Amino acid sequence: MSSTKLIVLKSKELIYTAILLALIVVFVIILINMFKRNDKSDGSQSGPAKAVSAPADPGTGIYNTRYTPGTYSSPLILGENTLSVIVTVDDCQITDVSFQQMGETITTMYPLLESSLEDINTQLHYISSVDDIIPSGDSTYTTKLIIDSIKNALKEAVVN
Repeated sequence: MSSTKLIVLKSKELIYTAILLALIVVFVIILINMFKRNDKSDGSQSGPAKAVSAPADPGTGIYNTRYTPGTYSSPLILGENTLSVIVTVDDCQITDVSFQQMGETITTMYPLLESSLEDINTQLHYISSVDDIIPSGDSTYTTKLIIDSIKNALKEAVVN
């Protein structure tokens, strides 16, 4: 004697189960993408290298650029505010980058400026070109603005 078993499923339960499974699959895909190793070659160095010098012109690729030691400045225009980017160089490398005329208004309106500048100064000790500076996280645009001002200031410092 065989007994027939009937399973009764409500359509709401099926829909909820399908949505839950879809969300789990999306969550797993997001986790895999977040934690997988980035194997793309972006041209960055695998470890810190000794800073040799920084080319003044973005496209030169010359790492033996010589500078007239001193302090050079370039304007950085932020909306209606103008900020001076001060670049200090010795005969073969950039030693420091700082801001002049950094008021409380600029600090409040552009909070990423100081952290971007600290990041640039840190990277300058390990790279051989201003073009090798890698913007970090939220401050990509801010870092690029500062790098452009550094390059403008270095145009005055290059010894021909």
